[in-house]
Amino acid sequence: MKLGSVVVLTVIAPAMLLTQSDRPAIPKTRDEAALAEWATPVAGLNVRPTHILAKEYYSLSVENLRTYPVYFPGREPEGYWDMLQHIGPKPLIEVNKLKTQADWIEAGQRVFDEADLLHTRTVDPKFIAMVRSPETLAGGRSLPDGTVFGMRWVPTTQGLALTFLNCTKCHLAYLPNGARIPGAPSFANGSSRTSGRVRIAIMIPQVQLAYKVVTGSPPLIMGDESFSMWLSRAFGVPWNKNDINEKMKTVTRDEYVALATEVRHGGGVPRWNGSLYHPAKVLNLIEINDRKYFDHTATHLHGRISDLSCYYVLV
Repeated sequence: MKLGSVVVLTVIAPAMLLTQSDRPAIPKTRDEAALAEWATPVAGLNVRPTHILAKEYYSLSVENLRTYPVYFPGREPEGYWDMLQHIGPKPLIEVNKLKTQADWIEAGQRVFDEADLLHTRTVDPKFIAMVRSPETLAGGRSLPDGTVFGMRWVPTTQGLALTFLNCTKCHLAYLPNGARIPGAPSFANGSSRTSGRVRIAIMIPQVQLAYKVVTGSPPLIMGDESFSMWLSRAFGVPWNKNDINEKMKTVTRDEYVALATEVRHGGGVPRWNGSLYHPAKVLNLIEINDRKYFDHTATHLHGRISDLSCYYVLV
């Protein structure tokens, strides 16, 4: 994912070619020839989207910070909060230490479980105090280990920040008994409103609204935009006649929150350059190797071993 001049570290364990010495040869994510016809043409324009050049992509700096769980009040281990204040930034993974297939799979699992949404990371004392308050999490339900699903702490050079999970926020489901199903859509079958299910990233809508960040990992933080212009730029399709997303130019904050909430309850995500009125369904990653396309609308081919990495970076 690109954010300004930062690439969030992407490790997809299956995207490896093994040599006889069991040392994986990691394929390049950016193959300009293959990407030329990777995406289907844009509706209404009948042209394929272009992508950042490989030279530019590989010159970007890499975001690689470890994150730590947020605990429900009363469930935090003794000394945990003090540890977070002093531990400082640590690498999520150390690529130079990854030698074997098992090493890369373990690193991929850590990225899936711990990598955060850079654009919703905040050091705002107001949000940090809210997470530490029992009132904020009232009515929520912890995971069996006492942690909050989807929220994390991340020590940075600017201090301790509150953040939210990336991969697992949409692609990890918890059953009422606490059973963990990696790859399953987190919002499946209206899970976020079903009785007994674990609530996902309780505070993320508030942080997203504060920083003008739409749901679904947008590439930009649009803090200087007006509310209506922000939404119009995020979802508008100006080359289409009678674009339903024109409604975004007049929608109120309360209307937007209600609409986005219903989309999530229905198992969808109003992704950047997507639509609240035609939301994408959260991708099921289970048995992803057998898919020929990504998304229910078949927007991108899935044929090369590195296509999943490309798709992750794109969305």
